[in-house]
Amino acid sequence: MTFAEKLDLLMIISRTSNSLLARNISLDASFISRLRRGVRTPVENAGYIPAMARYFARICNSEYQKAALSEAIKNSSKIKPHEAETLENLILQWLLEKMPDNSGSIDNFLQTVGGFQFKRPAVAENAEAPTDPGSLKDVEIFYGAQGKRTAVLHFLSLIAQCPTPQTILLYSNEDLSWLSEDPAYFARWAALMLQVLKNGNRIKMIHTINRDFDEMLTGIKGWVPLYMTGSVEPYYCPKTRDGIFRRTLFIAPQTAAVTSSSVRDGIQNAANLLFTRPEAIAALQNEYQDFLALCRPLMRIFNPFNPGNYLETLTEFEAEKGHTILRTNTLSNITMPVSIALRHTEHLAKAAAESLLAYQSEKNSRFFDMLEDHCFTEILTLPELETILQGKAVMGFSDMPGGIPAYYTPQEYKEHLENVIILLKSHNNYHVHLTDEEQLDGSMVYVKEGVGVLVGKTTYPSVVFAVNESNMTSAFWDYMNIHLLKDTKKNYDRRHTIAHLEAFAAQL
Repeated sequence: MTFAEKLDLLMIISRTSNSLLARNISLDASFISRLRRGVRTPVENAGYIPAMARYFARICNSEYQKAALSEAIKNSSKIKPHEAETLENLILQWLLEKMPDNSGSIDNFLQTVGGFQFKRPAVAENAEAPTDPGSLKDVEIFYGAQGKRTAVLHFLSLIAQCPTPQTILLYSNEDLSWLSEDPAYFARWAALMLQVLKNGNRIKMIHTINRDFDEMLTGIKGWVPLYMTGSVEPYYCPKTRDGIFRRTLFIAPQTAAVTSSSVRDGIQNAANLLFTRPEAIAALQNEYQDFLALCRPLMRIFNPFNPGNYLETLTEFEAEKGHTILRTNTLSNITMPVSIALRHTEHLAKAAAESLLAYQSEKNSRFFDMLEDHCFTEILTLPELETILQGKAVMGFSDMPGGIPAYYTPQEYKEHLENVIILLKSHNNYHVHLTDEEQLDGSMVYVKEGVGVLVGKTTYPSVVFAVNESNMTSAFWDYMNIHLLKDTKKNYDRRHTIAHLEAFAAQL
C-alpha cells in the first residue's frame, strides 16, 4: 500500500476528518488532504509521521478498530503486528515502511518512448495459423495461462478477418504474465494487434491503476507502439477495488469475446471462455459499458499524424498553477520568444498556424502570472555547439501542428537562449539546471505538482502523453525531484548558470 492508502485507511477506521487530524498534529487540513489523495508524498524523516502514529494509536482504542488495523497491516506489509511493542510503534513502522523506488521503471518507460520508431514487429516463427471462423463453436473453453494465450490469438485472428471495422473493448486486472513471459508469443500478439488497427479497428482499453506501479507502467510501456497509432483510447477506474477477485473482458462487438475470472494471481486455474454467439457478446458488451461509465480517460495521446487538440491540452495544462519541473533536451516552447514562432508558421495550414499563434501570444501572461507564487524549474541539456551552427537543433514538438519539424538558425537559438537568461535575471521563481546526462536523451517530462504530467518523445516523429491520474502524477513528480536533488548536489548556482548560458550564446 502507498502512504496515501495507509493514511486514508487509518482515517476511515478512526473516523477522523482532515481538519480533526490537522488540529491534533499541527498541520494544515489542505496538506492532510493532499497526503491522503497521494498528491503529496512525505519527505524523508518527516516529523509529522510520528505525531500521526501517536494520534491514531490513541484514537483507535476499540477492539474492532485494533483488529481491523492489525489485519490491514498484516495483509499489506512485511511487518508482523504481534512483534510490535505498542500500537503506536506498529503504526509508525507501517507508515515509515518505504515503498519500492519507481525510478527504474520510469527510466525504462522514458527510454521506450524516447527510442521509439515506427516499424513492423517481427512475427514469431511457427506462429499459429489464423483462426477459421467456421471451425469455432458458440463457446470454446481454454484452460490456464497457455489457454488464455490461445484464446486471445483466436480472438484477434477473428477480428483481423472481419471486413467491417469496429471498436474493440479491452479490460483485464488479471496477472499479465501470460502475455509478457513468452517473447515469441508477445511478438505474435503485437503483430496481430497492429494488423487489427491497420484494418481500421479502434480500441477502448481500461487500465488497472491499483496494480504495483512498476507492473502498471510496464504494461503501459508495452502498449506504446499501439498508442502511437492514435487508435487506442485508454481509461482507468478511480474506484478502489480489492484486487482479490479478478476479471478479463475482451470484446469485439461484431465478432467474438473472451472472458475469464481468477483469484489474485491464480491464472493457472482459470477457465478462459471464447464466445462467438451474438447474444453472449451483446451481454458482455453491456457489462463492459456499465464499467466504462465509471471510468475516466487515463491519458490523451498526440503525435503529428493524430495531433488532435494538442495545443488546447497544452494550454489547459499550463493555465493550472502549481510548482513545475520540466526536463528536456530541447529549449522549451514556454520560453520561446514569440518572434521566433512567427517565422515558422508560413508552411503551416491556416488553421494550424492560427492555433499556434494564439498559443504563443497567450503563453507569456500565463507563465508570468504563475511565477508570482510558484517555482518553474527546467532541467536542460544543451546540444553540441556544432549541431546548432549547422542548423540541426530541432524546435521541440514543432512537427505537432503540421507534421514537419522546424529547426533553429544559430541566430534564433541565440535569441531563445537570451530570453532564458532574461527570465533567470528577472524572476526568482524561474530556475534552470544544466546537465550533461544523456541517459534519457530523446524524451521529455513536464510535470506540475498535483495537476498532471506530459511525457513526450522529442525526436521526429514526436509524441506526447498527457496524464492527470493522481498516482502517476505523484510518481513522476517524485521522480523528477530525485533528478533535481542529484543536480542540486553539484552546487547549483544561479549566477554560474547565467554565466554559462551567456558564454554559450556568445559563441553563436
